[in-house]
Amino acid sequence: MNLWDWAERLRARAEEAGLSFPPVVFEEVDAEEMAMLAAYGGFPRRYPHWRWGSEYLRYRELYRYGLGRIYELVVNTEPVYAYLLKGNTPLAQKLVMAHVYAHADFFRNNLAFRPIPKDMLNEMAHHAAYVERAMERHGARAVEEFLDLALSLENLIDPHAPYIRRLEKEAPPPQGRLRVRPYLEPYVNPPPEPPREAEEGASPRPLPPRPTRDLLGFLARHAPLAPWQRALLEIVREESLYYAPQAATKVMNEGWATFWHTRLLLPLLDPEEALEFAELQAGLLAPQGFNPYRLGYLLFQEIEERWDKGRFGEEYDRLPLGERLRYERPRGEGRAKLFQVRTVYTDLGFLEEFLTPEFALRRGLIAPKDLDRFQEAKRHLLFRLTNAGYPIVWLLDANYKNRGELLLEHAYEGVGLDLRRTQAVLANLHRLWGRPVHLRTVLKGKPALLTYDGEHRLGTP
Repeated sequence: MNLWDWAERLRARAEEAGLSFPPVVFEEVDAEEMAMLAAYGGFPRRYPHWRWGSEYLRYRELYRYGLGRIYELVVNTEPVYAYLLKGNTPLAQKLVMAHVYAHADFFRNNLAFRPIPKDMLNEMAHHAAYVERAMERHGARAVEEFLDLALSLENLIDPHAPYIRRLEKEAPPPQGRLRVRPYLEPYVNPPPEPPREAEEGASPRPLPPRPTRDLLGFLARHAPLAPWQRALLEIVREESLYYAPQAATKVMNEGWATFWHTRLLLPLLDPEEALEFAELQAGLLAPQGFNPYRLGYLLFQEIEERWDKGRFGEEYDRLPLGERLRYERPRGEGRAKLFQVRTVYTDLGFLEEFLTPEFALRRGLIAPKDLDRFQEAKRHLLFRLTNAGYPIVWLLDANYKNRGELLLEHAYEGVGLDLRRTQAVLANLHRLWGRPVHLRTVLKGKPALLTYDGEHRLGTP
């Protein structure tokens, strides 16, 4: 049976098991192509920037010196595109294909991915074409420098923005205007007339109307920029929002894929393949550092077993009747619970609810002597996963003290900012906004105000 026959066989098994996914297109690529695709975030084309070249060299050298190997790449699109590394053993390719079908199921069904566009293969190519044209018109150096500026702020987005639907009624778009991507708006739907100055004595609305985390989107709409610069900010923002759900579900997504490739493939193995499968699985689930594959896989195993056996397993029948009524779990519902969890959780809720001390002890994640430190370690892990580990910053006022200055606030949670990086970000915001930028935070346990107006200053809010 050739590789593509195996792909069909595994697809049928996945669907029989209850997984649902769009068509999956597999393609074999060599190590050089895989390094390029990995550098481009899984897409065959991205806009030109030195970052991708740097990432390509890193992936290529890791493979060349045997320090890392990318077995597959899968892209959240419809159809789903998955790239297999040429030179993998037949068993490794089968394992990867089963893994990919579970990823495709997760992309389609997890609610975090629901508003994310599935046509990003074409959209990334449109972005690349736009940036290339901008380089021709405005100069490669000017565009590259502005992209550096925009990419330094790519995490200043609201990852929940695609899900927000405001209740306020908005005026319908003027007749004759077309719906297009934000970065094309100035070209397809130019303003009909220059904006008029506010009348004397008018009371302008607060800007922004409410505090927002979507600083990149705010700057794209309101900063004094040329149309092509606004477009580049929108491109960076759109791509950052596309990748945000993947960062928010890393443990679940990889755990789900590992759980299902084991279930789908293991019954189909020949006896001579068992040892190789065990070696691949052991490498994937190695208990070294923070391994999202291992943690997610063990948690999904735990959930299925817990909901199949009931909370107390064999001890259940020895419980008093009152305890049974209180703690009884429907038996045989592990599979249904798995699919429910896959649909409605992201990593933070998933780990908060199911990563318990009892689970950690049963699965050997902690030793009994370390049990008293479990909650602290869990809190540290959840903090690390919140907002992909980046500080949360709110824009409070774009007319601070009625001087057209930005006032930001860091959502301080006990961990201070890296001052060197913070100062660089404030300087870049100043370059975009053109006026001073202020950031409220906490330094050494005390409220502080960081300001950039050409030079950094510390003060009190």
